[in-house]
Amino acid sequence: MRKTLLALVLISGQAAAAAPDPATLLQAWATAYATNDGPRAAAQYTPDARLWGSVSREQTVGTAAITAYFARVRPGATGIDVRFGEFALRELAPTVAVASGHYTFLRRLPDGSEGQEPSRFSMVMLRGHDGLWRIADHHSSRLPR
Repeated sequence: MRKTLLALVLISGQAAAAAPDPATLLQAWATAYATNDGPRAAAQYTPDARLWGSVSREQTVGTAAITAYFARVRPGATGIDVRFGEFALRELAPTVAVASGHYTFLRRLPDGSEGQEPSRFSMVMLRGHDGLWRIADHHSSRLPR
């Protein structure tokens, strides 16, 4: 009984973190990223999602790995954020959407300054059986200089 209750709480928490449409999912992802809360960020992804992060040498796959990726310590940063620039969002089918474009990662430093890392991204988003959207595939990389 206790395991069943825990499973229901986890499933409910994940569903609540997903979004009712792709545009809202992008904003929910950005908000979760800025919290540096791994479980909150991972809840924006499907359980089998693949993430090719800006600082990864290999793909990050699945909820546990994505949780760890977003919970990692960012040395010297007192806060983080991400701001979307130009991007396109297209619904390809009733259950599939794609977004791609630019965003900038921001790191607040102890001296009050802000570091910026202009990057590009693409995301494939899927609508689940519950009607909510989650990220199934996410690629992010720094813009070339």
